[in-house]
Amino acid sequence: MAKTLPLSEVKTRLPELITGVDEREEEVIVTKNGRPAAVLVNVQEYARLKETLDVLSDPAMMHQIAESRAFYRTGKKGLSFEDVFGEPIAPAKKRRTA
Repeated sequence: MAKTLPLSEVKTRLPELITGVDEREEEVIVTKNGRPAAVLVNVQEYARLKETLDVLSDPAMMHQIAESRAFYRTGKKGLSFEDVFGEPIAPAKKRRTA
């Protein structure tokens, strides 16, 4: 869950807050004059968000996703990851939880 803190407090606690963001994947919403102004997030989360935005903002990619969804809604089977790339999917790394 995100913490909301004023900029003045963030300035004094920045090293501690960065540790929390990095190790526990917390988020910190920074306010300026009582209004949200910035967010501190884990760099890996930031990268995931950027990748998601890149996909969502790519009309060709979104069209391909829509076509794939329509294909699978018909009950047809597609190729597996292993069929396409010649190797099995590596198990996902577990995210740390608080």
